[in-house]
Parts: sequence; C-alpha cells; structure tokens
Amino acid sequence: MDELLQLSDVYQRTVPDTIARVARNPGGVPLAYVAQNLIVNSLGHPLYTAHIFSILCAIAGMASLLWLVRLLSSSITWPAAAVMTYALLPISLRYAIEARQYGPALAASICATALVVWLDQHPAWWRAHLYGLALTIGLYLHPYMAFIAIAHALWAINRPNSRNFVFAACALAALLFMPWYLYARTFWVNAVTAGGYQSSLDRKTPLMMLRELSGGGYFLSIVLVALAIRGYKRALRLFLFCIIVPIPLVLAANAWAHYFFAIRQLLFIVPPLCLLAAQGLCTLPKPWRPAIAATLAVIVLGFDIHLFANSKELSPLWPKDMLLPRSAYPVSLPSAK
Repeated sequence: MDELLQLSDVYQRTVPDTIARVARNPGGVPLAYVAQNLIVNSLGHPLYTAHIFSILCAIAGMASLLWLVRLLSSSITWPAAAVMTYALLPISLRYAIEARQYGPALAASICATALVVWLDQHPAWWRAHLYGLALTIGLYLHPYMAFIAIAHALWAINRPNSRNFVFAACALAALLFMPWYLYARTFWVNAVTAGGYQSSLDRKTPLMMLRELSGGGYFLSIVLVALAIRGYKRALRLFLFCIIVPIPLVLAANAWAHYFFAIRQLLFIVPPLCLLAAQGLCTLPKPWRPAIAATLAVIVLGFDIHLFANSKELSPLWPKDMLLPRSAYPVSLPSAK
C-alpha cells in the first residue's frame, strides 16, 4: 500500500509536480521520488519499473559495504561474514526491493560511513567534499540521515587528523539541505496535523524494536544484538556510535513531531550492527564457529524465503487484489494484469 501511495506521487506526473507533492508528505524529501519519476515515466509500466531505483541503490550499498570492510580489514577478522550477514538479513533484503525511499537512504548511509573512514585514514579536502556530498544525498533521501551525520561527528571528536574535515563536511551537508527544509517545514507540520498522527511511543516500543529489528522476530534480533555486543572493540567504535546515537534521536524526533514510530526509521543502524555481529561470531570458539555460522545462515535463509513466499506486499509485481479501485488514486494506475 505504501509503495502504491508513493507511486501515485510519481506516475504520469511532471518532476515539478512530484516535488510539490513530496513536500506535503510528513518529512518528505524529493530525491527518491524524482529518481523513480524519471525511471517509471521513461521506461513505462510502473509495476515492472518502480523497484529499479531501490535495487540499483541496494547494489551500490553492497559495493560500499565491501569497500568499508576492506578499509577496516585490519580490524575485521572475517570480512566475508560481515558482508553476508548484512546481505542475508531479512530486513536488509526487504528494503532492498521495496519501491520507496528507505532502501536508497540506507545505501547512502553505508556509503557515507565508508567515506568517513576513508577520510579519516587519508585526510584531504577533496575527500571531505565527497563525504559531504554523500551526506547531502542521504538527507535528500531521508531526513533522519542527519542522525548518522551526528554519529560520525561525535566519533570524529577524538580523531584529530580528520576532525575538522568531518565537521566541515557535516556543516556543508546541513547547509545544502537547509533550502528544502525551509521550503517544506510548514507543509510537514500541516500534513502531520491534518493526518491526525499520534506518537506511538510507550513501554512496549523497545520490545517492538527488538522484534522487528532483524526482520526475523525476537530470536534473530536477540542473536544479532548479542553477537554485536560480543564483537565490539575500540577499533570499531564508529559502528557503536552509528548504533547508539540514532536510536534516541529518532524517538525524540518522532515525539517532537507527534509522529508514529516504525522500525524503518532505524534502518541506518542495521549495517553497523551486522558488522559488529559478524565480528562477534569470530570471537566464538574456533571449533564451533563454522557450525554456528552455518546454522544461523540456514535460519536467516528460512526467514528470507518466508518473506517472499508469504508476503504480498513484497512481491516485485503487485497482485491485482492489492490495487485499490482506480477512483481511489489521483492518477491512472495500470492494472497488475
């Protein structure tokens, strides 16, 4: 349903019209919508083309993760496990194929994290500009990308060689995002008010976060978090910041805006969590490690198969019974048939 609602903002619309409509969505930012607009209206039938941008971004995100692991090869014991943990995790797979902005924003956060590590290892202004550009792209994909930038900045406080570069890049990204924020902020407030959204935070929120964090229920999330705690070491402090900083900031932002919480708002913590969990796996007794890794891989693949086999909302071609009547949409959507 959310994919179809986004599609109604892009299909058979001009780019300026799409941008104007995006500004009226709570927290709406235009980049993913514009990219989807250009792809869908250029290539044709949206049921076959709406996912292309998300899939391309997922590929770019995996490439960025491979680069990040390579940059930290001296600190990550089993690079292949780190990459595969993220690639196979059900929640990563879900948003890699969803025709919305969350998967692309997640890919941008991975790229920005790789760039900040690269900048720290080889400080230079041109690298700082690339990092700032990645942050800006991320902000125009999802405004909560700001919380990853804050995590990077806090980590950089104790990195004297790169601190000024990181601070300057974060400031540049904030400056480049400011025009959109000033333009859209009134629309955002009005949209939240008109929609009657309510903050959904209560004592059960932490349990919901744990259940949905991995996409595999409590068991998989608990294993992931436990391994991440076990795998943490000082050399990987950046990942710790990328996990613990966004969580309270997302909750605070939702409470301030009177907006409901959903696990997709915390997607940015999934890659660093996977990297620490893979490192934690490497700390287990060596004789047990292959058997434990294989068992977890089978469990994860089971959740992935279940995701595709039983969830209509994740189908690359939406079934006909998921489409509302044509009169429900402000544009003409083709039938799934």
